[in-house]
Amino acid sequence: MMRSLFLAAALVWTIAAPGPAAARDGLATTMRAVLYEEDLSNPRGNRAEGRIIWRIEPTTDASAPSGDVTIRGSVEIPSRNLRLTLVIRRNFDSALPATHTVQIDVAPGLATGNIKQVMGLLMKASEQARGAPLAALSVKVDDTHFLIGLSALPKDASNNSLLVRSRAWMDIPMVYATQRRAILAVEKNGDVLPMFNTVFAH
Repeated sequence: MMRSLFLAAALVWTIAAPGPAAARDGLATTMRAVLYEEDLSNPRGNRAEGRIIWRIEPTTDASAPSGDVTIRGSVEIPSRNLRLTLVIRRNFDSALPATHTVQIDVAPGLATGNIKQVMGLLMKASEQARGAPLAALSVKVDDTHFLIGLSALPKDASNNSLLVRSRAWMDIPMVYATQRRAILAVEKNGDVLPMFNTVFAH
């Protein structure tokens, strides 16, 4: 189902303009995650802290070469009952115009209700910095599953790789079913950089 929806969306492809030791061989590294939510009664919005656990694991895609690896990030924001998984992998399906895919799976029970859409991905140098968007297409599969494909155009692919490997935080902008906006910011600093260098170095 996810594959067929992504293929359909590809026809109208648009381009959006003290930590633990380094994780390796499946070992987990815990870093910060922050959820910012729009609040009409508070111009500054709401901020809720949590964590993301990064790990690297063998890619299960049968079309992937031997030894290929996938990045998995498990997010928890306890006060908002948000549990979310990011799965970042290289794409080996020539039918998809993407160098990498980012699969986002949201567990039921989010305090604010369903997520209507994930708008894409932005990379930034710090939690408070302005993010630079990755060239990508985001597709909603259902209320708990989303898929983002990173553009395979050579210039976009090069810029995406540079941003992912050089910026310490990732922003995931979202819109809830209530039309309220939110941004999930997750840390990916030098302790997990080897993971991203491995997956984005090709």
